[in-house]
Amino acid sequence: MAFVLTIAGMMAAAGPIGPSLEIDLSPRAVSGKVEAIDVTLVFEGVTAGADAPLLQIPLVSSNVDTVATGLTRVDARDAKGPIALVLHDVERPVQAAGDAEIGGKMREWNAVRAVSGRLTVRYTVPAHATLPPRGAAPPFAFSNDGQATSGAGHIFLLLPPGNAAYRTTVKWDLSKLPAGSKGVSSYGGGNATASEPLNASQLRMAYYMAGRIGTWPWPTPQRGFFAAWQGTPPFDAQALMGWTRDLYDRYAAFFGQKEPPQYGVFLRYNPINAGGGVGLYHSFVTTFGKPGLHGSDVDEVKSTLAHEMFHTFSPYIEEPAGLESSWFGEGLATFYQRRLPLRFGLITPAKFLEDLNFHAGRYYTSAMGDAPNGEVPKRFWADTRIRTLPYDRGMLYFADVDQKVRKRSGGKRSVDDLMLAMLALNKAGKTTTNADWEHLLEAELGASAVQEFRAFLAGKAPVPASDAFGPCFRSTTRPMRRYELGFDSAVLAEPRRIVRGVTAGSAAAAAGLKDGDEILVPVPQDQIQGEQGARLKLHVRRDGRDFDIEYLPRGETVDARQWELVPGADTRSCGI
Repeated sequence: MAFVLTIAGMMAAAGPIGPSLEIDLSPRAVSGKVEAIDVTLVFEGVTAGADAPLLQIPLVSSNVDTVATGLTRVDARDAKGPIALVLHDVERPVQAAGDAEIGGKMREWNAVRAVSGRLTVRYTVPAHATLPPRGAAPPFAFSNDGQATSGAGHIFLLLPPGNAAYRTTVKWDLSKLPAGSKGVSSYGGGNATASEPLNASQLRMAYYMAGRIGTWPWPTPQRGFFAAWQGTPPFDAQALMGWTRDLYDRYAAFFGQKEPPQYGVFLRYNPINAGGGVGLYHSFVTTFGKPGLHGSDVDEVKSTLAHEMFHTFSPYIEEPAGLESSWFGEGLATFYQRRLPLRFGLITPAKFLEDLNFHAGRYYTSAMGDAPNGEVPKRFWADTRIRTLPYDRGMLYFADVDQKVRKRSGGKRSVDDLMLAMLALNKAGKTTTNADWEHLLEAELGASAVQEFRAFLAGKAPVPASDAFGPCFRSTTRPMRRYELGFDSAVLAEPRRIVRGVTAGSAAAAAGLKDGDEILVPVPQDQIQGEQGARLKLHVRRDGRDFDIEYLPRGETVDARQWELVPGADTRSCGI
């Protein structure tokens, strides 16, 4: 397989010509399996002084190792000939990139002399992940199952530092792949050009998939929805994509987009943590599992699709950067992932309740439910109970605000209006902060709402009113058990998972887990945490012997808030 990404362009239609970039990606298949990708980058208009950073890539992106540590050779040449490169690992300030973040530990290549003229860079990357997963993470790393490969720009694009924007075109050369192969990226199917100039952050937030893949429709449209999947999902992918296209069109109308831009959905198999997803540039990727396991239920996948697609349209808070503001972006997406599909008639009230109670149960049984929001970026990857707070606690907070706005306005206004006001600030180019949200809250609900928001950030549990989710639903309480891993959760986010801190009297200890055991297979927890009866299986090594330990990771019982259908409710009019 080979695919070529070309980025060439102008800073604006009537403006001066800016830098351009052409990226050739030539994967090599052996017996139908894609093994490596030869990458060639051709830059025009890129300059760098002697000993200045020329190319860079994070060492780790959202808990996923990039190709940086495995690159044994990077060749560079400009108009004057070969350029010697010096490798450096540096720490860069973390900055906001939409609702994500960039910076941190970076690998950089410095030119020993000044660069001028056309710059060509060549290197080879594996078409599959070569390092073991660190634990919970988005599906960025290359995966080459099913006579295809796919991965995100996050983990393989070496790009110059800075904020220059490039016109992006993707071209695919599939001559080294099995017959019938296709190539699709976030920019569309086959040869495609991005609708706007893209900076380095946006370029990395694109997805690439090529080989013996499924597509819907084909050829992909110049505008609107398309999809591609790698492998064989345990559900009707064509039907699911038809449902998703309908939801996308409804989202576009809700957000006032008369001509929505091109938007792609990517699906692939995930043996570790199926069912999750991540929003990218005009696209998102989600994963499926084997029949009967997580990620095989089409309704579960629909919920993920509704969540991630919402991110494409929704506002975000830019300062503080990254995970500290994820309560806003992830909380909104979790709130709307069921609210809008129910409003549009695309899910049933029963499915609405199922999704709501999963998130409410996961939060109200969490021993970390009162952790301050400031702890989220510190422990996001180390503890599933912290990682899920922005989603669950954020969702319940927005439900509480929504109910209060509806009540005060007599049903004329809702959290929709506040969310769209924040989006207008984003579109106007303002660097949005918590203060912008507080300004909207005070105008809508008074000063007390600002104090409640600050208490929420400090860890106070949101407690929405019984009818916060509409007239068809009411709150109740049920006895539920807290999630209890039974050992130091940070172990599961480490490259080598050596158990420590086994809790005496825990289910893990009762099942025979001991300090010093090595967990050989990554352990997904986010879904299990929300399922009261889900058992945890650890594949461990002890004294040279490999075996499984399985147990129910639950501790004390608490009364947790849940919601139920109001008896006699007219389920035809539950959406609000």
